[in-house]
Amino acid sequence: MPTPNNLPADGVVNLVNELLGKAISRRASDVHFEPGNHEMKVRYRLDGVLNDVDSLPAALAENMVARLKVLSGLLTYRTDVPQEGSFPADSQWEKDGRSLDIRVATFPTIWGERAVVRLLYSVGTVNELDGLGLPVDLVTDLRRAVEKPHGLLLVTGPAGSGKSTTLYALARYILAKIPGRSVVSLEDPVEQRIEGMTQIQVSPYGELNYIRAMRSLLRQDVQVLLVGEIRDAETAHIVVEASLTGHLVMSTLHSGDPAEAIVRLLEMGIAPYQLAGAISVVCSQRLLRTVCKSCGGKGECEDCSGIGYLGRTACGQIAVMDETLRQAVLARRPVGELRRMLNERGSDLATDAKRLIEQGRTTIDEVMRVLGAA
Repeated sequence: MPTPNNLPADGVVNLVNELLGKAISRRASDVHFEPGNHEMKVRYRLDGVLNDVDSLPAALAENMVARLKVLSGLLTYRTDVPQEGSFPADSQWEKDGRSLDIRVATFPTIWGERAVVRLLYSVGTVNELDGLGLPVDLVTDLRRAVEKPHGLLLVTGPAGSGKSTTLYALARYILAKIPGRSVVSLEDPVEQRIEGMTQIQVSPYGELNYIRAMRSLLRQDVQVLLVGEIRDAETAHIVVEASLTGHLVMSTLHSGDPAEAIVRLLEMGIAPYQLAGAISVVCSQRLLRTVCKSCGGKGECEDCSGIGYLGRTACGQIAVMDETLRQAVLARRPVGELRRMLNERGSDLATDAKRLIEQGRTTIDEVMRVLGAA
């Protein structure tokens, strides 16, 4: 049923509520409101892929974005600058006792303001290490790394590859299996709330940023520190320093594979002897959509909304710091040489993805979409 060009105020409110409610019920991670010359497209990010779900008359675009601004405490009269805000979800949207936070970011375009809504669920779809989909031997290496009293554990990959989910699963494992350790996280933003872990939301451009928070926390008897992301050289130096001074540090880094992660940290100015002494493991991962069990991937059922995929699972590659890798880091071996060495010692991402294809959990097309090759 087409949406009328003009709606009363309560009509816009109801429409925004309906679109957000449907997104939450489908477990979308983001909702895009994209203005155009004749229409505003509404798109949901489902299992990492944007899907068109509605098309609204262009005349409604300004009021739709204004409603999102009101909800998130933004200035409705400023349409010429980007703005960011947030608000807790209304109880009507919370399902099965799960609460969530909603973040709104607006940006001016030639057709009006574009708004992207991020849905942060307090409880993830995957909570335990065994549920990530990673191979058993890789998960075993991760468990061994976090059972140690100190060291640096890195999870790497592009945006949307499930890095934070893996860190949360590791934190839950520590809290459940190694009681008595002081576990603190620094995140931007806090994506899931974990009982027993002190979670601190930092602001990269505010007074409480990663650098200031870490320097203070290291004087507060923290044993395990989860740092949401290593974004710059200064953060990298403090993370390495912390891991060398008796702390277990877990963090993420945007890089393609373990070899790239190691070289990137060296390029940030970390001394090779410090990096070789700090790193315990580097795990790189990607998320692949899984074949819908209801229709066998045919896209013929309501469960997957006709897409053929429902849910995601992870493929991964891990590099464990041993004497051979340590010597290669100390010698500053180039990324290509490191990659060849690591691939000879274990499965790379593409090889592990084939495991999931052989199990019938994903498809060659999906692997090619994510990795570029099966």
